Amino acid sequence: MWRCAMKRSMTVTMSPEIDDMLTMMACARGISKGELMRRAFYLMKAGYDEAQKCDGSSLGFVKRMPDNTLKATGVVKGL
Repeated sequence: MWRCAMKRSMTVTMSPEIDDMLTMMACARGISKGELMRRAFYLMKAGYDEAQKCDGSSLGFVKRMPDNTLKATGVVKGL
């Protein structure tokens, strides 16, 4: 995962519903909301990078089947 040596801070305005969701998700994982948001941005970058390949690559969801193969179950759009 790419990380820069110097970090910058930013202020983000969000609805109470999104803030509550971030709080719940961060608490469930034992991490800060800031760390959860950093992970979300890395995931968005991964999807963006795949879309830039222009070879049909995309970010998606897969399900592991009983025979250990993977079945595509969804594609993330709009990154």
